[in-house]
Amino acid sequence: MGALKEYDPGSFDSLVLTKPETLSRAFLRLGSYCNDNLNNLSESFNKTIREARKKPLLDMLEDIRQQCMTRNYSRSKLANDLKTRFTKKTHKELYRVEKKSKPCRLRWAIGPETDVEYKDNTYVVNMEEQTCACRRWQMNGIPCIHAAKVILGLRKKLSEYVADCYTTIRWRETYIVGIKPMNGIMEWPQTNRLGVIPPPNRTGNPGRPRNYDRMKSKHETGSKTKLSRANRIITCSNCKEEGHNKKTCSNQTVEIPPKTPKGRPKKNQGLIFDVSQFSFPEDQSSQAQYSQAQSAHSSRWDQSSQYQALQASEWGSWLS
Repeated sequence: MGALKEYDPGSFDSLVLTKPETLSRAFLRLGSYCNDNLNNLSESFNKTIREARKKPLLDMLEDIRQQCMTRNYSRSKLANDLKTRFTKKTHKELYRVEKKSKPCRLRWAIGPETDVEYKDNTYVVNMEEQTCACRRWQMNGIPCIHAAKVILGLRKKLSEYVADCYTTIRWRETYIVGIKPMNGIMEWPQTNRLGVIPPPNRTGNPGRPRNYDRMKSKHETGSKTKLSRANRIITCSNCKEEGHNKKTCSNQTVEIPPKTPKGRPKKNQGLIFDVSQFSFPEDQSSQAQYSQAQSAHSSRWDQSSQYQALQASEWGSWLS
């Protein structure tokens, strides 16, 4: 930050306005054992209460209470049924760290500090203070790949240097107290106060109705798959000019030229032949061949009819 202030004070002032301590890992407090600076928890919660938002106020709060109570019970049951020392994600992370620490190279030194080389860069690991120059160990509470190389080089276990908050015992203590069940609205005590007044009737806003999602921020995109219409140039389909549409157009209609066919043009495409312009000579040989074939066909037909009449006469004489 100091180097940025000396290089460009304007950029430094604009960066300070965004409150970098809330969005940059460089300002995260060490010892919290959490390097997550995303908003995934709120996103997941907003998705689960989408159906509850469609209901009135009391019904909405009752649905949210039931969802939170059921979730706390399911998480408590998982923690009580777990028989390992750490959670499943912690064991998975330890296995990944141990596997990725193999390419690292150690350079031992006198004292608690050790050099670890990884991808042409060197990191100093202090075993007494349990720190690493990459700051991942201090932020997560789980040894990084550089610290894991030193721990395994000392023939010790990685589980001995994991923060206590990742143990199953602490996970169970998190869900000791939960949300208590509550009777329905018919069993609530009666009071003399005025009940909840429903909102006034509305005719509705024009356009497509909302799907009860949360409100988007100013610079947040609505969808990752659909293209935004911001800064898009509108072209009129009537006059083919930019800046307006057909509904507000007052210009004359511009005819659209015919579209050229796609692909390779066909043979003789676009050529028109007039048959009346051509004279075809009469072919006497072809006419003679046609008359001969017609006479042969008629003679065969006469022979077949005579043969059928002869057979009929023979069967009649035999039957008589």
